[in-house]
Amino acid sequence: MSVTNNSQTQAPFSKTRRTTAPTHSAETLQSWLVERLAKHLDVPPQEIDIQRSFASYGLGSMSAVRLSGELESHLGRTISPTLTWDFPTIEQVAAHLASER
Repeated sequence: MSVTNNSQTQAPFSKTRRTTAPTHSAETLQSWLVERLAKHLDVPPQEIDIQRSFASYGLGSMSAVRLSGELESHLGRTISPTLTWDFPTIEQVAAHLASER
């Protein structure tokens, strides 16, 4: 029995891997954070003010760390669990993360 190889010659597999996460604009980060915070607080997104501190919404340490973890998963990069203390508003978090490259 003869075996026929029907495969065609293909370009070698590229070993180049993306090592950096895609960048996001401050506006898209703000929108994402508004949606996530609204979900955590069980309020409509329209009630979230991007210039109001996370603490003023009663976001406790466990919720803040959980939000940072969700953001880390969303962005595909490491995020400090203290992000919401270092940058206490959605506007500040988004501007900080958008400026990091």
